[in-house]
Amino acid sequence: MSPKKRNRRKSHQGPAPRTAATEQGRTEPGRLTPGQVPEKRPLNRTPLTVTEPPDRRITVLWVILWCLWALGTPLALAALLFAGLDSMNTPAAPTMTDPDLLAEQRDQNLRAIGNALVWFLVMAWAVPAAGATTALILRRTMAAIAFTTALALSVALTLWVMPPTELWAALSAHLFG
Repeated sequence: MSPKKRNRRKSHQGPAPRTAATEQGRTEPGRLTPGQVPEKRPLNRTPLTVTEPPDRRITVLWVILWCLWALGTPLALAALLFAGLDSMNTPAAPTMTDPDLLAEQRDQNLRAIGNALVWFLVMAWAVPAAGATTALILRRTMAAIAFTTALALSVALTLWVMPPTELWAALSAHLFG
């Protein structure tokens, strides 16, 4: 074996001289000889509290409400637009001269538009309002801010496209008459 790799042992020295400290069981400050029991704990330890992770069910609730708002609102708007377009392009046979049949077809188209409008308002207004209310009750600040922002955005864009008087007239015509 090469001399560099050889492990040379140091010479073994004799036992340490006995002093008064070693006679009492202490070798150096803070250390005890084997078999000795400390008189008191040398360190003060305070317990560490670990915060629990947030409940996963609440996170699932936020994800479901967000998906309902983010995906449901455009889909409900598309359904509203398709119902409106469908009412304008309803094929009327040239032989259909019965006024009762035409009135029934018109009422059916208005019901479809009214249902689509209600679904749009549920997805655009009620879902973020429910999310914001739930977040405020559960004291989740960031979720409350996010759902309140979504509600404000939805209400502002809806009322920008359709004035409140027209919206109320359409809803009252669908729901009450």
